[in-house]
Amino acid sequence: MNPWISAAIASGVGLLLGIVFGRLTQSVLGKETRPDVMRASAGPVASVVFSAFLVAGLTTALGFVNREARDQIPQDLVDYIPSLLSAAIVLIGANVLAGLVQTTLSRSLARLPGAAARNIPNAARIAILGFGGILAAAQLGVDTTIINIAVASLLFSIGLGAALMIGLGSRAVTGEVAAGRAIRRLVTPGDHVTVGDISGTVLAIQSVAVELDADEGSLLVPHSHLLGNNITVRRAEPQA
Repeated sequence: MNPWISAAIASGVGLLLGIVFGRLTQSVLGKETRPDVMRASAGPVASVVFSAFLVAGLTTALGFVNREARDQIPQDLVDYIPSLLSAAIVLIGANVLAGLVQTTLSRSLARLPGAAARNIPNAARIAILGFGGILAAAQLGVDTTIINIAVASLLFSIGLGAALMIGLGSRAVTGEVAAGRAIRRLVTPGDHVTVGDISGTVLAIQSVAVELDADEGSLLVPHSHLLGNNITVRRAEPQA
């Protein structure tokens, strides 16, 4: 038989067996009756099984097209197995850790708005899996220098953006708190104030805003808005 045809058959058989046994592994480990840790590791283990059969098929195909490489295949497999096992351990550990972190954050942040409660745990899971993938690639001998630089640049950008957001937000809050000191000298709860098209009775003076009882309901007006516009104050009538 033509060696290229034999190589194609070996590659196809390796791919087919990898798909079959990979899905079988995921089905067995991912049953609802299994412990959470085992179910969390079902995907990575299935990927390892699929990769093992595919590598075996491709290695066999190489032996058909290159007779000199055939004698080296057993030694290559022996040399490759430790790296493959190390990468598998890293991926499984990263997946389990990512699942635990995601579950913990989901419970801790349950009271946050819907988008934040979902996005933060998912982002943490993706970050851990990405880091695990880089470590696994390094175990397999892949040069991860470019990936490391890209990830470091991304993390630096995210950190800088978060720092700027926090800094700008803190500056705005600090400004409102400082303006609140002046507002407390001008108005007191019970006064009726008018500023622009906003009019209402002062219910309370909060840290960053004044709460007004207006016709449309309770309103929170920032201190800076009151100080930055012409304001009319009608004092509350003293109680007899």
